[in-house]
Amino acid sequence: MKRIVFLILAALLVASSGLVGCSAFAPYKHEIKYLYGFWPYWIDPGSYQPDWTGLTHVSYFSMDATANGGLDTQYIGPAYYYIREKAHSQNVKITLTVACFDCAAQDSILAYHQADLVDAVLTKLQDYAADGVCIDFELVKNTNSLTSGSNTVLMQDLMLLLNSKLKKANPDYDISFCVTGNVENVYRNRALAAYTDAVFLMGYEYHWSKAPETGAISPFDDSGQLDVNESIDILKKWYPADKLILGLPFYGYDWACDSPEPRAKTNGEGEIITMYSALASAKDYGRLWDTSSHTPWYKYQSQGTWHQCWYEDNESLALKFNYINAAGLAGAGFWALGYEGPDSPVWTLVKQAFNRK
Repeated sequence: MKRIVFLILAALLVASSGLVGCSAFAPYKHEIKYLYGFWPYWIDPGSYQPDWTGLTHVSYFSMDATANGGLDTQYIGPAYYYIREKAHSQNVKITLTVACFDCAAQDSILAYHQADLVDAVLTKLQDYAADGVCIDFELVKNTNSLTSGSNTVLMQDLMLLLNSKLKKANPDYDISFCVTGNVENVYRNRALAAYTDAVFLMGYEYHWSKAPETGAISPFDDSGQLDVNESIDILKKWYPADKLILGLPFYGYDWACDSPEPRAKTNGEGEIITMYSALASAKDYGRLWDTSSHTPWYKYQSQGTWHQCWYEDNESLALKFNYINAAGLAGAGFWALGYEGPDSPVWTLVKQAFNRK
């Protein structure tokens, strides 16, 4: 506890002084294996490039899994090949995200089309010369609607089959999967640790676009709500710490709301705001700091209606980077590359926090 308090105070001191230096980050005893950024297909590599020295893996988002175990590859085009070649030239691995957010399709795949999906994944990894796969099946139901059986068992079967076939084809293929902050029951399964190289905690959306009140997207060390620390503690019951990636947001939400006070009632759906835009707006409206969630926010009025925007900046991210090192996690992740903007100072922070040259 004393060590974590020290890390937090050190990061706050440096961030509040406007400095970013190695002295802000305490030494760590383990090797960071992952600095894992998702690259959405809608981010044009012709107008944006990250600081590649701050990354170990880039996952191209995405190929959608269909109910019959197929893969929709409509977004794999010239941009993917450009990103792949650039990544490999920088000694960064590129993986493919396989996404499925439809519960009915998830149930169909898990019940009857596991082998079809695994075969499709292997074929696409080979076709696109990728280095691995990230499975992004979110909010999977506990019980399969087609078999009335446990999706926990079926997900275990899927990951076992995926690991077996991919590692046989290429032992260096990197396999990971995503979990939400509340950690879905199907992923609360110690057996899965043997079938994945990493678990990507989506440490964001703790307040989402349709949240009933304003608040932090990625709360840290917040005793009043579920936060990234608690999510990691849950995952540690099922997976070793050195397989856990803490994914962090390069975005925030702007909500219309009832008042200028934190945790005000929201009026309608929030608008996603890139970190780049939020940082610029905070200069205009006045950056505020929430001491409960350890995140920044700002407020303003538009046509007589209050708005609040909650987002991330170097101070809030530095706290979480120190936590990653102190907790011995596998590394940090980012949703999404491009949202931090061109020539972002966040990459200096990443490289200093994790000793990247």
